[in-house]
Amino acid sequence: MATLVSDISASEFLDLTRELMRKSLVKNCDRATAGPGKSQAFGIIRRWSYRPHLSRNTWMRPHLWNLLLSFASKHVPIQWDGVTVNDDYVSQPHTDKGNEGESYTISFGDFTGGELCLEGDTKIDTRFRGHLFNGAAIKHWTAPHVGRRFCLVFYKIIWPAKWPRYKVTCRAVEEGLEITDEYDDSIVIVDQKGHLRKTLRTPQPREWIGRLTQRGQKSRVPLPHTTASAGTSDPGLPFGF
Repeated sequence: MATLVSDISASEFLDLTRELMRKSLVKNCDRATAGPGKSQAFGIIRRWSYRPHLSRNTWMRPHLWNLLLSFASKHVPIQWDGVTVNDDYVSQPHTDKGNEGESYTISFGDFTGGELCLEGDTKIDTRFRGHLFNGAAIKHWTAPHVGRRFCLVFYKIIWPAKWPRYKVTCRAVEEGLEITDEYDDSIVIVDQKGHLRKTLRTPQPREWIGRLTQRGQKSRVPLPHTTASAGTSDPGLPFGF
């Protein structure tokens, strides 16, 4: 049900721990089944009817994102789109319905308890021990713990059939975060509030990037002979952020 990948030295988590202690994650109240708590997603996510996009946390905390990328390049054996970071989060029984295939999880910090519980009365010790498990196929939750417990879960999202798989990458630059988006072939720089600072490559027109209301959400660039609907963001603003 869960496969041990490797034990990892506590020293590998010093920078991640320092950054997460420096600035706590914001409480997430949107996890209806797993329950509220300090649990936030980074990287490519899929929410509601938006197209897959880069999560707000990624550009709000680029240093933490770079630490996650560095850790993944050394230790994560699967292809992944997003990573959930948990801080003292005790999830309730749930399945990861939006994920595809196996996820990689590991926990770290000064704590006892906090095992990964899998349906069928199985408990997995993930403290400094990376495991693969299929959270989409098996109900799982977190055992109570004492102390400060951090946890990472790397996963691949189920990609909507209406969009071909594409990449959205980013890197920190002097003006903010430079985002390259294959969906509309754009390169833009945004600040930590998501405001457009500079366009390095103009986005190509796309009819829809997602549907959030009955009226729908237009592309960030108006199509020829059309104008952005009232209530949509400035056409230059990266949507999905």
